Amino acid sequence: MQPMEILVLGPEGSGPNDLEETLIRLGHDVVRAGEGWQSSPPPGGDTLVLDLRDDDHDWRRLADLLRQDERPLVIVADQPRRLMWALTGRPAGLMVLTGAESDGSYRVALRVCQALRASRQERTRRKSATFASGMATL
Repeated sequence: MQPMEILVLGPEGSGPNDLEETLIRLGHDVVRAGEGWQSSPPPGGDTLVLDLRDDDHDWRRLADLLRQDERPLVIVADQPRRLMWALTGRPAGLMVLTGAESDGSYRVALRVCQALRASRQERTRRKSATFASGMATL
């Protein structure tokens, strides 16, 4: 698996944690979203990781923003959350890790996200090429 840039989203004011350390140990570059990201997920990153563990914040207001984001999303949670159901069917893809996460489970989730991203980029490239060839025939 190629290293990715992973944008970690979590409660404002929370610092680096074991999730970020795990992602770095697995060979990925990790960027933590800064203050104010909850009005719009910041640009950058190949994949979003939303850390809902030990958090009682109401994330539902972010559901529309996260649903529309074009990057694959991994949610890490200690228990089922309504936000997970709100994001079911998300076009860019959604992976959910709950319970005792392991390096192996993170690797699988991130490989799936990498494949989803590559597939989306290929579809976009094909659409652009088809559009360009259609314009050339006009």
